Amino acid sequence: MTLPDGSPPPHRSDGDPLRTRQARRIADALGAQRPPAPCEGSSRNHRTHHALTRLAEVLPPARELLRDREWLAALSACTVLVDPALYMTVVNHHILCLGSVAGAADEEQLGAKELARTVEALESGHRKGVFLVTEIGDATSHLALRTTAEFDPERREFVLRTPDAGAAKFSGVGVPGRPQSAVVCARLLVDGTCHGVHPFLVDLCDERSTAPGVAISGPIGVEALPLEYALVRFEGARLPYDRWLRGAASIDDAGVLHDPGGDPGLALRRTLDVGRRLWATVPTAAAAAARASAVAALQHSRHRRSHGRLAPGAPVLSYRTQQRAVLGALAEAFALDRVADTALDLWQQAENAQAGRSADRPAAADGAAFTPWAAVDRRLSALKASAVDGAERVTAECRRRCGVAGYLAVNRLSGYSGFADSFGAAGGDNRLVLLDVGCALAEERPADGPPAGTRPPPDPDDPTWWCRAVTDLEQRLAAALRAELADGRGRGLEGMDLWNPLLERARRLGEVHTLRLAAQSVAASVGTGAGSDPARRTLTALYGTTQALRLAGPLQWTGVVSARTAASLDAAADRQCARLAPHLDELATALGPPESLAPTPLTDPDYAAALRAALDRPDGGNP
Repeated sequence: MTLPDGSPPPHRSDGDPLRTRQARRIADALGAQRPPAPCEGSSRNHRTHHALTRLAEVLPPARELLRDREWLAALSACTVLVDPALYMTVVNHHILCLGSVAGAADEEQLGAKELARTVEALESGHRKGVFLVTEIGDATSHLALRTTAEFDPERREFVLRTPDAGAAKFSGVGVPGRPQSAVVCARLLVDGTCHGVHPFLVDLCDERSTAPGVAISGPIGVEALPLEYALVRFEGARLPYDRWLRGAASIDDAGVLHDPGGDPGLALRRTLDVGRRLWATVPTAAAAAARASAVAALQHSRHRRSHGRLAPGAPVLSYRTQQRAVLGALAEAFALDRVADTALDLWQQAENAQAGRSADRPAAADGAAFTPWAAVDRRLSALKASAVDGAERVTAECRRRCGVAGYLAVNRLSGYSGFADSFGAAGGDNRLVLLDVGCALAEERPADGPPAGTRPPPDPDDPTWWCRAVTDLEQRLAAALRAELADGRGRGLEGMDLWNPLLERARRLGEVHTLRLAAQSVAASVGTGAGSDPARRTLTALYGTTQALRLAGPLQWTGVVSARTAASLDAAADRQCARLAPHLDELATALGPPESLAPTPLTDPDYAAALRAALDRPDGGNP
C-alpha cells in the first residue's frame, strides 16, 4: 500500500479496530449499551458524561493515548457505535481538550500544582473537557476570533472577555452540575498588541455554579446529535499564567512576549494543529457507523418480506432497487474502512516528521480563504470530509431502506445518520474545506498524467478502474478551473470578482479530489491480504461503479467516459450485485460490529419478536 502522496505508510495495522484488545477493554468498561431514548437534556448529558469516568478506568494516560493509533482507533469506533453523543463527548474531552494540553503545555507548566490538579481531574473523567473555538455570530468565525485574553502584568494573569453576544463560544457544554473545563481559543493581547490566537485552559464550572467571570447559557438542543449544547461568554474571567498553553512562548517580567513558534499569523494554525488528530480519527468513527448501518440494513432486507404484487412473500433484497442501494452502501462502507486506515497512516507519518522539528513551528502549509483547516493539513482535512460525506450517504440511505424501522432509536440507524450529518459541520465544515482544497489545487502546477489516448479502455468490473477514472476527472476539472482563472486575471479581475463565479467549480474540484484520495486508498488494498479475495474485489468494483453513477454528469462533460460507457454502468452495478449474492454472510460477518457492542433488533431474522423483546426489558431497550 502507498499513501496518496505516493509514499509508503510508516505503519500498517491490519486489525479491525472493533476487534482489538483495546476495543475489548473499552467495550467491557461501557457494557453492552443500548441507544438512549429521547429524554431531558440534563439526564442525557449526565449519563454520557458518566461514561467518561468508566472509560478513564481502562484508557492509558493522555500523552500515551494520544500517540497510540490502536487506542485512538478503538476509542473512536467503539464509542460511536455505543452512542454517537458519547463519541462527540470523547472527541471534545480527549482529542481536543486533553490533546491541546498535551501538545501545547511544556513539562514545567504541567508540573505547576494548580494546573496539574485540573489535568488529573480531566484524565480521571471527574472533570469533563471541551474545546471552545467557534463563535456563534458569524460564518467562518475561526478566521476572525474576537474573544480576547489580555495579559495583566501586575498580577501576571490573563483576563478573558467576550466583546458582544456574537462572539459567544458554542460547543457541547452542559449546564453546571458536573465540573467542566475548556480549552478556549482567544486572541492574546499583551500591552495592547494582538499576538494571534492562543489556547487557554479555563475552568467553566463545578457541581454547583459557574466560575467567576464565566456565563453559560441554558441548554440548546441539537436533534441530530443529542447532547447539551450551550453558549459561553467571558466577563472578565481571570486565569493564572500557567493556564496559557503556551508551548515555548513566554512573557518576561518586563511584560514582553517571546514566541519562537512564529509570528502572530501562524498562531491560529499552531493552536488548531490539534485538528490533525481529530481528522485522523473521525474517519475511523465514520467507517464504523457506516459498516454497522450497511450490515444492519442488509440483514433486515434479507429477512423482511415484501407483499407487493410482483413477488408476494419475497425478501425485500430480491428487488434490484434494494440490492443496488444496500449493497452499494456496503461497498462504500468497505471503502471508508480503507480511507480510515489511510488517515491514520498519514497522521502517524506527520507525527514522525513533527518529532524531527520544533513542536511549536507547524509545517509549511497552504493558505486558506474560507477556513484554517486546509492550511493546518490539507490531506487529513480532505480525508475527514470524504469519510464523513460518505458515511452520511451510507447511513441516510440505509435508514430510508429500512422503512419506519430505520427511524426507531432502538435500531441505531437514526443515531448514526445524525452523527454523520452533524460532523459535516463539526470538526471543520466539509463544504468550506472542499472550497479551500479546490482553490488551492487550481493554483498549483498541473499534475503529471498519462498522455491522452494511452489510458486502457473502461472496465467497471476492474476494481482499479474507478481510481483511474476519478484521477483523470480531477486533472480535467483542475485544468478547466486554471484556464478560467487565467482568463479572469487576463481581464483584470481579482479577489471576490475573480473567484465568486468560480466557487462552485472549486467546490466540485475539492470533492472530486477527496474521492480520488478515497479511491487510491481502496485500489491500493486490492490484491494485498484480505483485499485479494473475489468478494472484496467485487465489492471494490461496485464501490467504483456506484460513485461513477453518482458523478455520471461530470465524467461525461469532461470527456472521461463516453455516453455509451456511462449508460453501461447500470448493467455493471446489477452484475456486480449478483456476483456478491453468494458472499453476503461472509461480508456481513467481516464488516458488522460485535453483537455485544451495538445490539439491534434489525439484524434478527424475527425482527418483530426481537423488537418486542427489547421494548419489554425494564429499560425499554435503552440504558
